[in-house]
Amino acid sequence: MSKAKKIILPVLMIFTIFCLGFSPAQDMSVQAKDSPSVVVVSGKLAKELVNATLRAVKEGEVENVAPVSAFDLEGSSVYTVGGGVTVVTVPLHGDYSLPSNISVFFDEDNTVLQTNEMLVTKNDLGNFRVETYLDGSLSNSVDTELAYITDEEMLAEEPVMEAMGVGAVASCLGAVLGIGATAAYIIAVACGGSCATPTPVTAAICAACIGAYAVIGAGGIAGAVACFNYL
Repeated sequence: MSKAKKIILPVLMIFTIFCLGFSPAQDMSVQAKDSPSVVVVSGKLAKELVNATLRAVKEGEVENVAPVSAFDLEGSSVYTVGGGVTVVTVPLHGDYSLPSNISVFFDEDNTVLQTNEMLVTKNDLGNFRVETYLDGSLSNSVDTELAYITDEEMLAEEPVMEAMGVGAVASCLGAVLGIGATAAYIIAVACGGSCATPTPVTAAICAACIGAYAVIGAGGIAGAVACFNYL
């Protein structure tokens, strides 16, 4: 079994954990130095991988909920996350709010290992709803209890500081990534399951989840992963 095949089983467990809810961090001593070796891919290789993602969607190798018409291919980010696994994250627009995206995990042979979607929309109560899908099947649906605002309003917000819990994670993410309070809170909610338990495998997937919203270098990823120590 290749390294890529070995890593996908823990990945599935991670998103099962998220489906069941948040878990408290088990080792509050984890710091940025424990963050994964995540490499941002750019240039021709990144473009080839984005094209491979679109091709996989059109050929039915990817189980996606959001339509291709919502894909912002030009805004895609590509990372290697260890174990021979590469993740391509494509932002979603149209009927979806920031930071909606679809992330496709590939092995060394560009075979699709797993597909994750985070769809952020407005629910009937006028709040942000975050739905996560694993290979096209709903994993979790959360009413954030945050009043819905437009993308423009979200991008114009300033970070808000809170002491502990999800709010504190959001405050930290806002400071590290330079994003507003609502966007940071949504990331804290959506990535909490994979970022709450600090192990080398979960840290890699945590970084990919955070990177779904913000295109950041490895240094920024280290600080963002460490924000989840506040859970």
